[in-house]
Amino acid sequence: MSQKQSDIQKESDKLSMKQKLYFALSARVNQLAALILLIPGLPIMLFLIILVHITSPGPAIYKQRRVGKDGKVFNLMKIRTMLKDAEAKTGPVWTAKNDPRITRLGRILRPLHLDELPQLFNVLMGQMALIGPRPERPEFTAILEKKIPGYMFRTSVLPGITGLAQINLPPDSDLDSVRRKLVLDSEYINNANLMMDLRIFFCTSLRIIGLPGKSCARVAGIAREDVEIPEYMRYRDDDNSDSSYSSETNSAKESDPPSNSSVNQLMATVQIRQTSI
Repeated sequence: MSQKQSDIQKESDKLSMKQKLYFALSARVNQLAALILLIPGLPIMLFLIILVHITSPGPAIYKQRRVGKDGKVFNLMKIRTMLKDAEAKTGPVWTAKNDPRITRLGRILRPLHLDELPQLFNVLMGQMALIGPRPERPEFTAILEKKIPGYMFRTSVLPGITGLAQINLPPDSDLDSVRRKLVLDSEYINNANLMMDLRIFFCTSLRIIGLPGKSCARVAGIAREDVEIPEYMRYRDDDNSDSSYSSETNSAKESDPPSNSSVNQLMATVQIRQTSI
């Protein structure tokens, strides 16, 4: 077992037996729920696929590598909302505000989160759940796991289409915003139950029709105000860090992770799009 796999296993071992049992059972329920949701979802997806083909050249379904349970990488499916080969020149980059790569149709679909509908197939295949931490891209996970202690705990369970962090917090803008999401992801993993899942699903459904997420969270009793960051998540904030990391998409090429200031600068100019449908 590699050191990275060993570290991920240690994070997974932190789950209580009660939570392990809950997530094992809910994974099967989620697959059944995804199958039911695909009944109304398939006609909507088909209509959107046709619109994408009419309005923009290129495939309608876009696949993107994400880090799933136990650090395994899978292909997350979306309806394409950007120009074909949007990252051909830049490589993996986060979505910027008013990103010029987004198509006209994409500017309509993304706020409504309709581009996330194909992820029901990821749930059906057992790669995702309806509720859980949003899966991050391996290129960014390689940075964040080095900068934030305990970051990989969020991979102890299946990633979700929506989650407690997405309901309560805005898109990330710096390392502290990532930490706040990790706080809520950890709370969800440690305390998830059927009632919490139903409340998150209820809030997500209301957000789809345009109601503000924060108000929905208060109504459902899952609002989290002023999320505090525990000190243990900060101790790797070392601008002089010389540890190396391995990029999942760079043939295991090793290089020094960027300093805390450079990561903050990067995140300040781009958005990590971790919203949910």
